[in-house]
Amino acid sequence: MKRSELDLLYRSLDSSLTSVEQSRLDAAMRRDPRLRDEYERLVRLRSLVENQESPSFRADFSQRVMERLAAEPEAGSASNPAGETTLAFEDALSHMFRKVAVAASIAAVLLLTYNLVTSESVSINTSFGLTEELYPEDLYDARIALESEGEL
Repeated sequence: MKRSELDLLYRSLDSSLTSVEQSRLDAAMRRDPRLRDEYERLVRLRSLVENQESPSFRADFSQRVMERLAAEPEAGSASNPAGETTLAFEDALSHMFRKVAVAASIAAVLLLTYNLVTSESVSINTSFGLTEELYPEDLYDARIALESEGEL
């Protein structure tokens, strides 16, 4: 099955072909049983899709949803008038982050102390582990190089 013949087959299902293209497709389908099987498969598939019922909701679906939404806040306020669930969640959240904040603070102090002890000077950069290293590209100034070569 050639790609050009398969393209003709797909196009024939979506739009009409010219008479020359249709005759080429017919000849190819007579020659190649796999192409003919593919055409029949696609026709059956298209028929199944076209004849299939589309699923839908019952007629009163939107009304039932709106009634349930309207009843939801009332049920929540009746069982929890003071909003206890919200406060319990906020308390649990702050309790959890308090533990994380303490651990992160201890780690930060240890890291700052280590950086200050191992560095030769005391500065903001060294306390955060930032050193001023010179790299070869920092030492190279293109303007100076061009001036020395007489091009500037």
